Amino acid sequence: MKKIILLLLAFVSLPQLAFAHVRYIATDAEQAQFSEIDFALLFSPLQEPKYVVMIIATLILVVLAYWFLDRNKYFHRWTEHMAHVGESYKKFIPWITRLSLGIILIGGATNGFLLSPVLDTPVAWMNIVQLIIGFFLMAGFMTGFSAVIALALFIFALTKDPYLIGSFDILGLILSLFALDSRRPGIDDIVGIPDFLHIKKLREYLPTVLRMGIGIAMAYLAVVEKILTPQLAAMVAENTGLVDVIPVSAMMWAFSAGIIELVVGLMLLVGFKTRLAAVAALFILSMSFFYFGEDVTSHVTLFGTLSAVFILGVGKLGIDTPHSVKKQEH
Repeated sequence: MKKIILLLLAFVSLPQLAFAHVRYIATDAEQAQFSEIDFALLFSPLQEPKYVVMIIATLILVVLAYWFLDRNKYFHRWTEHMAHVGESYKKFIPWITRLSLGIILIGGATNGFLLSPVLDTPVAWMNIVQLIIGFFLMAGFMTGFSAVIALALFIFALTKDPYLIGSFDILGLILSLFALDSRRPGIDDIVGIPDFLHIKKLREYLPTVLRMGIGIAMAYLAVVEKILTPQLAAMVAENTGLVDVIPVSAMMWAFSAGIIELVVGLMLLVGFKTRLAAVAALFILSMSFFYFGEDVTSHVTLFGTLSAVFILGVGKLGIDTPHSVKKQEH
């Protein structure tokens, strides 16, 4: 019985691997050696009774917890309060998006990569561009111009390495600068520089752009790095000592991480239980970040995007019903 409980706790803890970019950890040689598609190997944990019991027990617990909380009036009041408070933080969205983008650009410039640690900066002058645009965005100076340059850098990086699909959270943040008046707080607002590229009609789609960006990124990484290449994810679990932390096989780590990351990514993509998915992703990302000890620069856009998604909620084109807040006249 103790072993079953331990394995059940392991499954709950398995998402620690889910938000680790495997290519940030694995060497080029390891990627070349273990990047083979093998679905039989991926689903091999399902051949072991203890893992099947663990998965079934976890699913039952999740269903029971959902059933209980869905009928608990105190929980509904709490979630309503959080949603209401989150709505009141909308004024901070421009700052969150600009700071997140500014940090990744400055980090890329100082560490010699273009938006993602997997892509070295092709030419030195791009580091200078990243540095300047990064500081401009953090200061809120020439935000429209900076957004255009950042978008051009991302498109260029995407043409160099499709892995940048796994960084679509960055693209979502860049596009958000066109959907909102991102000058405040910032130098543009203080000195009166207008934002000519602010497209007001896109503002209502801001939550959609952000949650779809992070949702696509997560689903892509789940499929490409875990589901299609389970050996690579299992190797990372083995090399980083995850199998010593929780007594399950490396392939069980890979299988569970891939499925969980895919589910959370799809929830954000289609706007189902959006705030819950954002909170879960933030919690899991924090666990992953501290366990692997990775550079905060490469993950700051994830934290920024998920924070913005929690504040804004589902927006347009989602399954959830947008949270209704009584408008107050100021």
